[in-house]
Amino acid sequence: MSKILMHLLLPVVWVLALLVWSFFSKNAKTRRIALGSAIFLFLFFSNEWLASRAYKSWEEPVYPISNIHKPYDVAVIMGGFTDAAKQPRDRVYLSTAVDRMMHAVKLYRMGLVKKLIPSGGSGIPGFTEALEAEMVKDVMVNTCLVDSSDILVENRARNTRENALFSAEIIRKHFKNPTVLVFTSAFHCKRTKASFEKIGLNVDVFPVDFRYNDPSFNVEKAMIPSDDAWQMWSLLIHEIVGYFIYKVMAYA
Repeated sequence: MSKILMHLLLPVVWVLALLVWSFFSKNAKTRRIALGSAIFLFLFFSNEWLASRAYKSWEEPVYPISNIHKPYDVAVIMGGFTDAAKQPRDRVYLSTAVDRMMHAVKLYRMGLVKKLIPSGGSGIPGFTEALEAEMVKDVMVNTCLVDSSDILVENRARNTRENALFSAEIIRKHFKNPTVLVFTSAFHCKRTKASFEKIGLNVDVFPVDFRYNDPSFNVEKAMIPSDDAWQMWSLLIHEIVGYFIYKVMAYA
């Protein structure tokens, strides 16, 4: 159901539906309304400047490293930045959200984080050949040279709620009254923090992978349609709807 909902939330699907409605409608007024709405939505959702402003209002503000005055006992690295479907599987394929891992490693190197928990199982139903947390551990140990004894792997989670639940199990098993820092994309911070707090684990979030950019007015991004804007809007709409669904389901 979540996969179906994700596709229905894509703005491009809305525009296509309106165009199809306009094409098949026998009523001239209805055709004009549907076509006009499709054009409006096309211009709106292809506007990268507007998309960036929407992210600014939703994303968690940057968290300066200078604000960290004592080391955290453990850091949770939220998954969602590897692609297990790509071939060959003799390497790890990373996405732009890899900042979740890289910033955690940076703070670990600085002595501001003692232990690391990469969290994430398989995002593909029924596929367990490549678990994300295991792949992330491989990168941290073999590429980033993190001591493997400082990594606690959570490899079962398939969504944000399970990231929180299963990571909390590990944390409570290994630590007593720990300080916890969670690394995730800035647009994902609200749902992440609420999910951890819902299960009774107080955490701080360290936002990374910011999508808001260019604070000044940019004529090119405001006037010329951008294919990047479609992806930005799709991701943000999916996250906002996901946050409120978590609230309704009492997951956050």
